[in-house]
Amino acid sequence: MDHYQAEDFAADESFLAYYLKSDPEAVAFWEHWIRTHPEKLDEVVAAESLLDLLTGRLPALEFEQEKDRLQAYIDETPTVQLPQRKPWLIAASILLVVSLGVGFWYVNRETRTKTPPTEWVHYSNPNGKKTKLTLSDGSTVILNAASTIHYPKAFVSNTREIRLEGEAYFSIHHDAQKPFLVRTGGLTTRVLGTEFNVSAYPQKSEISVALLKGKVQLEDTLHQQLQLLPGQQAVYQLARQQLRQTSFDSLAVSGWKDDYLVFRNADFKTIAEAMERTYGYQLILQHPTQPWQYTGTFHREDVRQVLETICFSKHLTYSIHQRTIYLRAEQ
Repeated sequence: MDHYQAEDFAADESFLAYYLKSDPEAVAFWEHWIRTHPEKLDEVVAAESLLDLLTGRLPALEFEQEKDRLQAYIDETPTVQLPQRKPWLIAASILLVVSLGVGFWYVNRETRTKTPPTEWVHYSNPNGKKTKLTLSDGSTVILNAASTIHYPKAFVSNTREIRLEGEAYFSIHHDAQKPFLVRTGGLTTRVLGTEFNVSAYPQKSEISVALLKGKVQLEDTLHQQLQLLPGQQAVYQLARQQLRQTSFDSLAVSGWKDDYLVFRNADFKTIAEAMERTYGYQLILQHPTQPWQYTGTFHREDVRQVLETICFSKHLTYSIHQRTIYLRAEQ
């Protein structure tokens, strides 16, 4: 696979299952492979664009551009007038158009490969770190802890496309001619200019997109689409491939970028994951007796202040050993 080009990826049965999110093993394999082979990301993106074209998933603007180029290609091809249209000839004509479409993509790709390949930037944050990034179009991204983003050093195509694993807050520069696309697992978020938060951590069972300003459109691998207005959130359940709309608490969803740590009826697992991302400590609850929930808001408190507040509320004590925090019930 190290020698694969875009058409090789698109023709690979396992890659197609990854693209369609129809096989969890294929998804896990290719997500890991892409992370460990960043030099092939340009070919992976080109393969996804080809599959978008073949499955009818190109956005309207790109589809019209590709259609115009395809029509020009067909117009230059000599045609023969047939005296009678029989069913088998109609079927053959349809097959010919599809073949020309695929063939045109290859011809078009040969032309495009004369230009230098896209240079991708790969940036990862460890636990306990947030980073503000400025993209070549002036858009800004605040990347949360334990998150990775891949984006072109310069946006040279007719879309601005990035890939995200984890969580980020986006402030996108408006450009009607170059829509901005965020690919996260089985969900693509498409915007023109707006502010929104995307949470797509690999260990989570769902992806969420919360819109604060502007308008976005989301589409999954089953072509389910959903448009959001400010104050609305989309939640995509990966296992069920279900996309639904909800409301959201803006401080709870995006407060992290301003150093807020917010819990709303959070169970222990949610608290432990947030504490590890924010402070870099693993949280272990010793001898749990029953499920419990916690609600609270913290702003720039250190880890001990947060622990003392939670422990006081839940009647717990804690001890810290290196990077692990142990919680236990009060005696």
